[in-house]
Amino acid sequence: MLPLVSIITPSFNQARFLEATILSVLRQDYPHIEYIVMDGGSTDGSVDIIRRYEEQLSSWISERDGGQANAINRGFARSSGTIFAWVNSDDLLSPSAVRLAVDALERTKVGVVYGDRIHIDARGNVIGINHQPSYYPAMFKRNFTLPQETVFFRRSVFDQVGGVDETLKFALDFDLWVRMSRVTAMHHVPAFLGSFREHGASKSVNAEIYLPEHARVYRQHFGRPLPGAMAMRVNRIVHKSRLFADRMSGAFRAEEDHVRQLMAKPLPIVQRTKPLLTLVREEA
Repeated sequence: MLPLVSIITPSFNQARFLEATILSVLRQDYPHIEYIVMDGGSTDGSVDIIRRYEEQLSSWISERDGGQANAINRGFARSSGTIFAWVNSDDLLSPSAVRLAVDALERTKVGVVYGDRIHIDARGNVIGINHQPSYYPAMFKRNFTLPQETVFFRRSVFDQVGGVDETLKFALDFDLWVRMSRVTAMHHVPAFLGSFREHGASKSVNAEIYLPEHARVYRQHFGRPLPGAMAMRVNRIVHKSRLFADRMSGAFRAEEDHVRQLMAKPLPIVQRTKPLLTLVREEA
């Protein structure tokens, strides 16, 4: 039996983008998904959008919470899957992201898989792409992270590291990946698994509010300040060199071929029924 994948969308006043996010999950070509939307008591019409799709959701809730990290932890706590992911309410999953991620987790037996990222603007236009190298142990110490919306991980690993740190607002994903890297191997899937939306209200594109917390988390993990500008130039050269070496390797080509072969297979029949996924509607 295919593993159940639990996907959480934490959201607060993101009506402008929320529907596109929800549809990107509901339109996945993987048949065994539990999708939970955790809304923080939005007042911008988000609840109306959620209600529009509630018969296709496993559960949803709209009430004041303790922030994004708290919503993610609470969402996973009420879930039943053995594989976890979250997609923020302004980002998107690619149509076969779940299928590719589950395949990689099952084949490699690692605890975390991640893919490549598409950058989009507020209107959904593609404004960039970001290919990732294979995971290597010094990645996080060199101040590189994983593209969050492309990451899938085992519930057991999430539980082992204690979930998302609810004291963090901006560097919560980097912190989680570092802690996970200490208990499990990670694997790169050579495919665009998700899209990161860049817009004025996005937390991650506002460096002045993101960097102080990131610097503190980095020091906590590695006992030193963030790499300076010169060190980061060197780190980027090393990072890109690893990416280039990956793409020239036989192992990378074999992985790409596997992804293409998987995508060429007939699509599975997707039937998500309420007997399996119980609807729970709660509002403040």
